[in-house]
Amino acid sequence: MSEKWNKYKPRLRDGVDIYLESEIDVIFVYLSSRKRIKFQCHPLLIKSLSWLTGEFSVEELNSRLIKFSCENFLANNGFLEFIKYLYKRGIIISEHWIEEIPLPCLYKKRLERQLTFLLDITDSSDQVAKIQSKIYQAKIAIFGIGGVGSWLCRELVMMGFHNFLLVDYDIVSEFDISRHAFFEQETIGLQKTEVAKQMILDIDQEACVKVLDHALTIDSDLESLLLGIDCIINTADEPYIGYTGLKLSRYCVQHKKPLMIAGGFDAHLGSLGELIIPGVTPCADCYNTFFKESLKDWKPISHPVKDRRSSFGGLASLSVLAASTAAMTILRYFIDPTATFEGERGELLFDNYDLSVFPVKKNPTCSICSNLDNEK
Repeated sequence: MSEKWNKYKPRLRDGVDIYLESEIDVIFVYLSSRKRIKFQCHPLLIKSLSWLTGEFSVEELNSRLIKFSCENFLANNGFLEFIKYLYKRGIIISEHWIEEIPLPCLYKKRLERQLTFLLDITDSSDQVAKIQSKIYQAKIAIFGIGGVGSWLCRELVMMGFHNFLLVDYDIVSEFDISRHAFFEQETIGLQKTEVAKQMILDIDQEACVKVLDHALTIDSDLESLLLGIDCIINTADEPYIGYTGLKLSRYCVQHKKPLMIAGGFDAHLGSLGELIIPGVTPCADCYNTFFKESLKDWKPISHPVKDRRSSFGGLASLSVLAASTAAMTILRYFIDPTATFEGERGELLFDNYDLSVFPVKKNPTCSICSNLDNEK
């Protein structure tokens, strides 16, 4: 038996249930992600699962197994290979694996459930440490701290994002209380960025939060503003998210930084935005071209009311939906930037909860992003 594994004390971790379909068919169900692994193995190996408490070494467990086993089975190192497989899939793990992650103790304690979820996804405590460390160090810029942006701030800090730049010129109004992540009446009249900063610090006292009370315009200097930023999020719907999205997308394509455009479409009525990865997905100009062509036959009549910003809007739950899908997409990107990301924009239909998705392809003649394919 490998000396390296002799003293290892395997422990079946919490969060994985075990089901038997037969005496040789076993199913492991990861409770956080609902992922399932099914395989066949010797009945004695299935019996050994109840021994994996972290109290006994592989050597001790193997000796116990000798009482039930045959010589040929032991000669093939069946038990050791079984333990190695369970370890590789994150089914058995060190009791102190979270403590071994090189991040602040209070930070890890707050995120224990997320770390367990990441373990389900990656099967590796080393991978969990790499992903969460990358999240901890990442610098995130969020433009627009409104119905979607404020909830996105809350969810990202709950995921462990730690460094923020918040950009919004507006103040909290009495109408915002019904949809924003700011609940206290006392926030009315305060700058949205300052309220969001305090909300972040209430969750993570050690977070680094910079604010800029400024509107994103065509003349905004993104070069200096976004220096050192790793990921950019746009939920700014004034003057219009289509315009702010174009400006930020062109900057991100040039500097090869990911951009999440979240909500902001149609007053946040269940619209789910897109992640733009330069060289991989369509850019905002590609989206603009696609929807101009798709909607060319729509000819709306001018509405007699010119300023309708306070005349319609969505539910808080729809704003949270847009924020949550954006947060999960961002997390998926940080888990694996090379994963498959396709161009699409979604919309939840309230009547039946169907998710309508518009697939969008890269425009091969796009003047902004088409040249990136030639640079690979």
